[in-house]
Amino acid sequence: MNEKRAVASGGAHALATGERAPDSRIGWAGRQRRTARRAALGLFAVGLAAALGCSSKSDQKAYDPVSLGMLPSDAPLYDDNETTIFQVSRPISLPIVSPNDIDRQRLAAAMPAPYDHIPWITSSDVKVQVSWTVSNLDSDPRNVEILIDPWNEFARYVPGVNVGEESTVPNLSGIDLLIRVGAMSRATGTFTFDDMDEMATDLATVQNILMAFPPPAMTTPGMAPTNTDGPNVNGTINHAFELHNRSTDGAPLVGQYIPKQIAGLVGFDLSLRTYSAAKVAIEIVVEMVDVLGNRVDPDAPLKIDGSMRLAPAADLSAPTTTVR
Repeated sequence: MNEKRAVASGGAHALATGERAPDSRIGWAGRQRRTARRAALGLFAVGLAAALGCSSKSDQKAYDPVSLGMLPSDAPLYDDNETTIFQVSRPISLPIVSPNDIDRQRLAAAMPAPYDHIPWITSSDVKVQVSWTVSNLDSDPRNVEILIDPWNEFARYVPGVNVGEESTVPNLSGIDLLIRVGAMSRATGTFTFDDMDEMATDLATVQNILMAFPPPAMTTPGMAPTNTDGPNVNGTINHAFELHNRSTDGAPLVGQYIPKQIAGLVGFDLSLRTYSAAKVAIEIVVEMVDVLGNRVDPDAPLKIDGSMRLAPAADLSAPTTTVR
């Protein structure tokens, strides 16, 4: 099976270790220089850890791989005789420790917008990274969307579908990456800690947008309400989630809605989407860093059975719009 490497939006950073000197016969002066060099590298490593915001409590952990597959026999998620969407999903609940009663009393002391209490975890308290491998087991190339939809303790984002007379367009997911995978091939990549922090920021931003412009009441079961008045809320929310729009770049359209506090991720929905029947699969490895040292259960696995350790208070969707 062929393999290609996909570059995630946040990029990757690596430190290369120096090679040992080929001549092991080093005199006293050489050993002193080597000792000084090691000491300097040690100080550099300490400084780097401090710059990255790591503390002595931080511990990075990789969890068992999680797999999700799609078969040609799977029924479509959506089919209007013109557009057919195939999608498979799996909820992934992160091993976040729940607050106790004393913690809850403390968190209830304030209501920083858009939340109804102080967040139990913020995006700086717990870091998440997702490495992925997508395999195409078909004899033809496939266009595959990798979708990740975020949860925090307040909301679980559920994208809707915008239906028009001539086309149907799903709303963007928190991370929505379209890749082309060759026949009997695979592609790999990583949604970095920065990418996942950005997704947490985007979700908080969307919560603030919907607080400022609450959608009308839902009229059709299972469908997000349609926005008819005010600004283009649907477009603003999709702009916030668009993969290449980063909140750190100024974000002129949504910057005013970025909260001062960003609630951290407590889980996410992993999905694969195609527009034709396909035999594709994804395997991910989740890594977490508990920066505070008391927000992640060190002995608990990921939950992938649909149950949640720290359940979001509500589902959240962008109001749908008419596609022209």
